[in-house]
Amino acid sequence: MRVYVEAYGCAQNLGEAEALRALATSQGHLLADRPSEADVGVLVTCAVIGHTEDHMVERWRELSSVLPHTVVTGCMVPLRQERLTAPGARGTTHLLPIRAQEKLPELLRSLPGPGAVAAPPVGNAEHGGLLQVRPKVPPAEATVHRELVLAQGCTSHCTYCFSRLARGPLKSTPLPHLLAQARAAIAGGAVELRVSSLDTSCWGEDLGEGGPRLPEAVRELSALPAPKDFRLRVGMMSPQTLSTISEPYFEALSSLPRMFRFLHLPVQSGSDRVLSAMKRGYAVETFLRLVARARELVPDLMLSTDVIVGFPGERPEDHESTLRLLESVRPEVLNLTRFSPRPMTPAARWEPIVSRVVKERSREVTALRLRLARGRMERWVGWKGRGVVTEHGPEGTCVARMPNYLPVVLPERRPLGTWLDLTVRGARSTYLLGES
Repeated sequence: MRVYVEAYGCAQNLGEAEALRALATSQGHLLADRPSEADVGVLVTCAVIGHTEDHMVERWRELSSVLPHTVVTGCMVPLRQERLTAPGARGTTHLLPIRAQEKLPELLRSLPGPGAVAAPPVGNAEHGGLLQVRPKVPPAEATVHRELVLAQGCTSHCTYCFSRLARGPLKSTPLPHLLAQARAAIAGGAVELRVSSLDTSCWGEDLGEGGPRLPEAVRELSALPAPKDFRLRVGMMSPQTLSTISEPYFEALSSLPRMFRFLHLPVQSGSDRVLSAMKRGYAVETFLRLVARARELVPDLMLSTDVIVGFPGERPEDHESTLRLLESVRPEVLNLTRFSPRPMTPAARWEPIVSRVVKERSREVTALRLRLARGRMERWVGWKGRGVVTEHGPEGTCVARMPNYLPVVLPERRPLGTWLDLTVRGARSTYLLGES
């Protein structure tokens, strides 16, 4: 069969899409570049906010109308299957639970071949399914950067988080399996290994007392032999779980040459009162202490953080506290989200803030984000060093990543995976301009 796979949302979803492609090809199926060329479409869904969920439903309907079969997995499957009914859709939808994605080959074998009559749907009301619009990672670039999925679920209990409910309690991928994933990615030409999960710093907490944790994992991953040099980019982690491993992790971040000196540490709010309502499990001081220590040990660190505006009960003084925190910390990257109530979460039952107020607060944070980011970027003008090409841009450009993962746009297109000597000549709010 010809199988088409689409994924949206977080890095973990992208990693699961890569694993699903590999499962399909391992059984002799061919990968299609677009739905019109496929017999089966596989959709890895995201439902982190309401707008994204609506988009997933629309895309599922589009794919179901043109494909004989659609397989839906991802975060909509366990919790939102009631939205996956489309009377009149020609396609047959098959629902694949997140923690049963390894059964994709079995599901594909149960489907009739091209041109046959559609088989009955696979799955039941316990396992929902959904669809997405286009691959988030172009196939050529997918071989250059690969996702290593650390775990399913997490140990947090955030009152607004749909993903935690969808993915369940922490189930860490054993270290031998991670190393096997990494070896396969390196053999396939990857130069950027993206280590991802809902919370990377809680990895290993369920593997037994005294077992490996994230610092040990990155050390073993970075020591793998490779015909071509590569880098690790470790994804999002929560302050409360990072606190338990911060010293050995920051030491690894500063000393291992194969790690991008990048830290994605969401704060979500600058108010302890709001953080308590969110059940984030830490105070603002914890976040500030971790950032200060990371920057002390890793002076060229690239910091990415996340903020939610308009959380139920957020007062004007809470919002002001968030603005002051961002002014103080000055992250290179700030991911901003307006609060979106998600079904089955405690926060969905709370009194919402007036939409007009949320939009106004969002605009204030956005303006601050752009001002702060430009200042942080400008300090790199004149920098010289090595970087690796990871993306092709428009009009013959390409993007290379510095050792701390900052993006440098080059005016000429170089082959993906190429290591270059870079010079930074200019700065914008979200990227640098350079030459090689």
